[in-house]
Amino acid sequence: MSTLRLRDLRKCSAFLHELYRLRNWDDLTTHVIGSIPRLIATDICSYNDMSGHRRFAAYRGWPDHHPTIPDAQAILGRYAHQHPIITHAERTKDLKTRKITDFLSQRQFRDTDLYNEFYRPLQLPYNMGAMISITRNSVLAIGLNRVKRDFADEDIVLLDLLRPHLVQAYANAYRVSTVQEQMAVVSQTLEGLDRAVMGIVPDGRILWATPRAIRYVSEYLADGRHRPDRLPTALRDWVKRQESALDSGLDLPEPLTPLVHSKGHRALSIRYMRKGTQRFLFLEQQCSEITPATLVHLGLSQREAEILSWVVQGKTNPEIGAILGISPRTVQKHLERVYSRLGVENRHAAMALVMETLQRGR
Repeated sequence: MSTLRLRDLRKCSAFLHELYRLRNWDDLTTHVIGSIPRLIATDICSYNDMSGHRRFAAYRGWPDHHPTIPDAQAILGRYAHQHPIITHAERTKDLKTRKITDFLSQRQFRDTDLYNEFYRPLQLPYNMGAMISITRNSVLAIGLNRVKRDFADEDIVLLDLLRPHLVQAYANAYRVSTVQEQMAVVSQTLEGLDRAVMGIVPDGRILWATPRAIRYVSEYLADGRHRPDRLPTALRDWVKRQESALDSGLDLPEPLTPLVHSKGHRALSIRYMRKGTQRFLFLEQQCSEITPATLVHLGLSQREAEILSWVVQGKTNPEIGAILGISPRTVQKHLERVYSRLGVENRHAAMALVMETLQRGR
């Protein structure tokens, strides 16, 4: 088995400590594809959203000045079903880092339409990919491409060490993006923000918090000694451990995973993030038993119940559309009918109504 040099471990450590800075999805993607080439020599590094069975591909690449070809993303999507890394991930749900030459020889690869229509014009015969997530409709991955030589075993080991941290960083960035989008749309004061967010300091004091965050902490974590201006003991101790992990100086720190507290069929997931001297907690309530069958009795059609079940699980309209194979606009039209049937005004009120209904039924 390949081992890493001390120099590589130190570079990896520096990359990981920088990776967990507070960023939204776009900023994280820009950072990742520009930073990984400092660890692993590559001619193009890209963030990819691909599907072999849907013949779809979208990507963002580094560096910006690398030569491209007309309709590159459309061509890659057209032949995505010939990409052995993507089709393997879709079939097996395997998240490990892979090279194209793990599945095909270079001679076999160069006989494919995928190579001749996409990789050959770009002069990129050697490819490696680390999976970020695999769903029914898409594979998200970081791709590395070279012109002159294939990737070595050491490169795969290093990218596999980074992969779980990339997964957590993208999960964090998704929450940041969600909050930023809501802040941009809703011109209300902090008290009116319908998200669960807290600003804290490491000793456990709460600087500010949205009403939803206060309610979640009180419901899931409050103990008899809890003060409204301080985090409960269990949460405060967890925050201290997150701080210690970020400041550990270890060459390969553990991924920063969320804190999860369960209560019946519901669970509260808490993520810790920091930017400079600022510390934040992002809280999200989830329900493991939300299915269309549990919502039909609310007077909804099967499609409306299906869409509402994804809303309650925190999916956005574009994500629901991708899952169901319909447009975000169609999703919104269905939701407007759902709101009318339930007698609510928006998705957050609908989510609250579903949670309350399920709670009464247990």
